[in-house]
Amino acid sequence: MTTKSTTRSATYARRQALRRGGWAAAAIAAGAARWLVPPAHAQGSALAPTPRDAEGPFYPRTFPADVDADLTRVAGRPGVARGTPLLLSGRVLGADGQPLAGATLELWQCDADGTYHHVGASGPQDDDFQGYGRTIADADGAWAFTTIRPVPYGGRPAHLHFRISHQRSRRLTTQLYLKGESSESGMGGFFSRERDRLEIAPVRAPAAREPGALAATYTFVLEGA
Repeated sequence: MTTKSTTRSATYARRQALRRGGWAAAAIAAGAARWLVPPAHAQGSALAPTPRDAEGPFYPRTFPADVDADLTRVAGRPGVARGTPLLLSGRVLGADGQPLAGATLELWQCDADGTYHHVGASGPQDDDFQGYGRTIADADGAWAFTTIRPVPYGGRPAHLHFRISHQRSRRLTTQLYLKGESSESGMGGFFSRERDRLEIAPVRAPAAREPGALAATYTFVLEGA
């Protein structure tokens, strides 16, 4: 087996271990279930769709060879991304509250230097950061990514870009922000005015393998097609 294949197998095993229990199970045991499955916003008898937000200019022009759900490690490289590890998870639901099994979630963000990957950007770049990842929601609509706590850059607050697609739903492109750190500096008109509904509140992740790791969750609600 080649080094690359071995690395990919290890990455897959880490991802599966995470989804089988890992830090989430430990958090529940510690009494932290209140933030593992956050409530979705209701709108009458249905759930309110997650607000849309600008895609921005940094969606990858080309995709990396490694596009799994762990953005902190790149297949074939021994290093780990700089920054504070963030264990991000949640669910994808329809407006009727039913899980959208098989939904595809894409995540992209800048690295610890404030640089986006796969868009031809210049400047410092953390080569151990994947920059973009993709995962599929399971039968319960559950999903999980391992990434880094986002950092601000160029007047923009720290944020994470998401695109969620499902065959029976309208595709959602949006951004998630850190609670208490979501104010814009002069560019607010380009982005969602419902910022309070697009915030996550990371907390210390109990029993995480990454020292100092944070954890946060979010429930995406998609409109019908």
